[in-house]
Formats: sequence, structure tokens, C-alpha cells
Amino acid sequence: MTENEPGLLQQTLFFMAMIGAWIAGEAGRAALAGAAGGLVRWLMSERRRIRDGVVSVIAGALMARYASPVMLALLERWLGEMSGDVGGAAGFAAGLAGMSLAKLTLAILDANYRRITGGGQSDA
Repeated sequence: MTENEPGLLQQTLFFMAMIGAWIAGEAGRAALAGAAGGLVRWLMSERRRIRDGVVSVIAGALMARYASPVMLALLERWLGEMSGDVGGAAGFAAGLAGMSLAKLTLAILDANYRRITGGGQSDA
């Protein structure tokens, strides 16, 4: 290792700072709000499995990232003009709604699977 190369501590601090900057930015806040929406949706479910919780948090974060502008427009249409930082609320609502839509879609697929197979139990 030469004198100019950063050591492990410096590299770790650099990556931690980058993660912190991302979380403090608009995209990170939207992803965290969506992840919180997915977590709340998972906590409201009847059967709580850790695997489902992890999927809910990841899917909520992805939904918030891509569906927040749509949710923001819907919130402004239903509730009127809003002031302040409503992007976080839109991200949370997008995560919550995205997980609800995903659960509905999976329930429909499961019902169709059971109908096709004659009512047998699914492995999922």
C-alpha cells in the first residue's frame, strides 16, 4: 500500500458519509418514508413472518421511490393545496398503498391457483 491510498478506516468513513448524504437527500427520505409505510403495513397483517417484513420494507421503499409523485398529486387533489414537506407523507402513503396493492394481487393469484388446482394448499 502506498502513502496516498486511503486506509480501511478512511474508506469506511467515506462510505458512511455517502450513505448519510443519500439518506438526508430527497431520494433517501422518500425511500425511508416508503419503507416505514411497508413496515406499518406488515405490522397490521394477521400473520407476521420476518421474510414478509423484509419484503414489505423493500417493496415499500421501491414504491415510494417511484410512486411518490403520483401519490403526492392524488393527495393534493383529494385534500387540496398543502404546505410544508408533504413529500415524506406522500412517500409513506405510497409505501402503504403499494404494499396493500401487492397483497391484493398476491391474494388474487393465490385464489386463481387454488381454483385451478382444485382447492389444494399452496406452498407460498
